[in-house]
Amino acid sequence: MSISSAYNIARSGLQSTEGRANLVAGNIANAQTAGYARREGVQVSSGGGQGTAVELRMVRQIDERLAGMTRGAGAELGSANVTGEILGGYLLTLGQPGDEVSPAARMAEFQVGLDLLANNPSDASVQNDLLQRANSLVNSLNSAASALDRSRAQAADSFETSVAQVNDALSGIAALNQQLRGANSGTSGAGGLMDEMTRRLDALGEQMDFQTRWEVDGTLTLHTAGGTELVNGNDAAKLTANGQTGALYADGINITPGQTGGRGFSSGRLAGLSDMLSSVIPQMNLQLDELARGLVQSFEAADTSIAVGDPGLFTDSGAAFDPANIDGLAGRLAVNDSVQPEKGGALWRLRDGVGAVTAGDPGATDQINALIGIFDDVQAMDSAAGLGTSMRLGDYAAELVGHQHNIRVSADARAETASIRLVSYEDGRSNVEGVNIDTELQKLLEIEQAYGANSQVLSSLSDMIDTLLNSV
Repeated sequence: MSISSAYNIARSGLQSTEGRANLVAGNIANAQTAGYARREGVQVSSGGGQGTAVELRMVRQIDERLAGMTRGAGAELGSANVTGEILGGYLLTLGQPGDEVSPAARMAEFQVGLDLLANNPSDASVQNDLLQRANSLVNSLNSAASALDRSRAQAADSFETSVAQVNDALSGIAALNQQLRGANSGTSGAGGLMDEMTRRLDALGEQMDFQTRWEVDGTLTLHTAGGTELVNGNDAAKLTANGQTGALYADGINITPGQTGGRGFSSGRLAGLSDMLSSVIPQMNLQLDELARGLVQSFEAADTSIAVGDPGLFTDSGAAFDPANIDGLAGRLAVNDSVQPEKGGALWRLRDGVGAVTAGDPGATDQINALIGIFDDVQAMDSAAGLGTSMRLGDYAAELVGHQHNIRVSADARAETASIRLVSYEDGRSNVEGVNIDTELQKLLEIEQAYGANSQVLSSLSDMIDTLLNSV
């Protein structure tokens, strides 16, 4: 080997050592930077023959499969967390089955009030107590309906916000594709772009699950599990949403989560919000309205003092039940003014019937017993409410409260499972992509030794040249 060849080798060795030192310094400096993937230097030979030089190439340490699994678990966690976020306040208002604020407990208290009135039909204090219990039952349903409506509005706002964030992420990925097309993956500039791509994908993963494919030109293609293209090269799809129905579209293609045979996706915050708007909240609302309908209709039918089409003890804002106007009935439920003294009514109508013109026998209990019998009768219920087709009113109220709380419990269980999976995947991903400061410092010691060895070679070559020159 000639002196010039040895010199070239030593010089390239010094350059490679310098590059490795820069990579290690960058790793240490970015150890806490989100989306940063650890860099490693890979040495490859360049040129040919004796004195082949060594070139250092930068390689980002990343496991695409593990990254995808991490984002998938994050999407599952995001969709599960939506339930508690959107329904938390409503469920506090609804109360547990045994809580005194819940419709189930208020209905049980109202039944007790009817029993007390049957034992003391002429006692004005007992009549007033029953009126207060009736108003408390109505207020519990009114409050629950109002709280659920606020939850629906919150879900709609969050849905539109998430759609805007997804559109921003998709356009950002498309812009990065433009910069990455044809870029040398071994350069620091390309590495920085790839880190930004990772951050964009991780943020998008919280909103929805997706599939990725790296193209030969260095760009990333993104699509839903159902095959709808979201990003292709410089082009990004535009997502639009219906905040009332939870429907979601990508450039006009229906990608609403949960649709059989659809081209959408199944998890992520967007999927959770869509499910809230399209299914969960509407069914909860129907359950409340069905309970209110049962009260209005059954008390109309059991009151012999009123004519067909007249309102009973429980009314639709003072009116009789209208089967064409059941939506929102729980929020409009009210006690008939005819039994409320402050509204011109009389307490004795609780004993004699809301349509009674004059007070009847103070000891009469026939009408009261008819009202008590309502709670012993099995009533037909709308199967779309998901609580069964026939049930007693008190059982329906308890089932309603328990069922709606179980939605939160099930979601919390899914969130816990997803969280465990996410932590496990993140740990594995950190082992691949993350920076260990101790390991990087050990590399610096190795680099120092390599630098010293190459410097010694150059020093020896310099001494040889000086010796040759002095001998001439």
